[in-house]
Amino acid sequence: MEGEKIIQLAEPILLKNGRVIDPAQGIDGPADVLISEGQIAALAPKLSCEGAIRIDCTGKWVVPGLIDVHCHLREPGFEHKETIETGSKAAAHGGFTTIVAMANLNPVPDKLSVYNKIQQLIAEKALVHVIQAASVTKDLKGRDLCDMATLAAAGVRIFSDDGLYIDRASVLYQALQLARKLKVVLSLHEEDATLKSYWPTAYEPVNEIAAIARDLEILRVTGGQVHFQHLSTANSIELIRRAKKEGLNVTAEVCPHHLTLSLADVIHQGTNAKMAPPVRTHEDIAELIHGLDDGTVDMIATDHAPHALDDKNVTFDLAANGIVGFETALPTLLTKLVHEQGKSPAWLIKRMSSNPAQIFGLPGGTLAAGAAADVCVIDPIREWTIDKNAFFSKSRNTPYHGASVKGSVWLTLVNGKVIFDGRASR
Repeated sequence: MEGEKIIQLAEPILLKNGRVIDPAQGIDGPADVLISEGQIAALAPKLSCEGAIRIDCTGKWVVPGLIDVHCHLREPGFEHKETIETGSKAAAHGGFTTIVAMANLNPVPDKLSVYNKIQQLIAEKALVHVIQAASVTKDLKGRDLCDMATLAAAGVRIFSDDGLYIDRASVLYQALQLARKLKVVLSLHEEDATLKSYWPTAYEPVNEIAAIARDLEILRVTGGQVHFQHLSTANSIELIRRAKKEGLNVTAEVCPHHLTLSLADVIHQGTNAKMAPPVRTHEDIAELIHGLDDGTVDMIATDHAPHALDDKNVTFDLAANGIVGFETALPTLLTKLVHEQGKSPAWLIKRMSSNPAQIFGLPGGTLAAGAAADVCVIDPIREWTIDKNAFFSKSRNTPYHGASVKGSVWLTLVNGKVIFDGRASR
């Protein structure tokens, strides 16, 4: 075609006529994306390539694959809830191409031998890039540090006791000192279990606020890098905002459910809306969004937490915390934040892809030439109803079943290979 750039590459895929949104490059507009040998070969208007598999993306958004820095895959130890295979399929269905799996497994990846076995499982079963976090403490007990140095030497860059608060200040102090030397990140779950209560919330706001305040004080002494998980209260946002202004090396995430659900949803959804930290007030939601706007909060993470039916079909006080999140994150956020509140698509993609890639040094996050061809193609106007029975996840614990949403994943590619194709269902 006249005016088109001709590029000769082997076995390419050409994504034509889409709206390319790549916040890392400041790109938001019509363009084509050429993929070859697992990489982005070119990004420009009016590309052509002889022999390419041509996919017409008219009306679609072509974005870097989404990145989730906080999820639970449950394998090994809890395969009745999720496996690496089913979890990574669910991630691909949700547009995620890189995910960070937490360490609350059995056995816990607190030593190199266990970590290596999990890495082998990932290599055999994962459809997306899975980054396995190691625990901070042995067996997640919060008392003795794991062998962080050996694990870091093997490539571990994220350590977390997620699901549990490191309640002993001395242990966190030692962990931060070591993490600073090793140049690794501690990803912290900030909830003091001694302040626990039930219905309609699982924890009081002070539980989270006090934990963050204490750990910021320790960080001021030790130095190092801390990532604060799933912030849920307005006061938590203000603590992180002040810490960043002070120059502390901190980052933070919020979850889709804390941005889209409130306490009223707990009343209606029961145990399927029970999580830790809990959903809170509309005032808290507004401040979480403000934190995303001004950079206090760096990213959005799902905290995908699959549970078996028996874990949720009990009284509220006995029910497990958490919901599945991979397959509902993008549509619920597109609906609430983009379509209803007017946030730009680039605003959302920056916080779901570019920022986590940059901050954690993860693969993806850009469509720049030479980058891995981890791509998500989004249909921004498809209106549909979330059906938990159509999930790829092994579990069904979601408060979004039956919700009407606008926007869905159309294609997901990892290393240039289509691993989810939603075109046939449209």
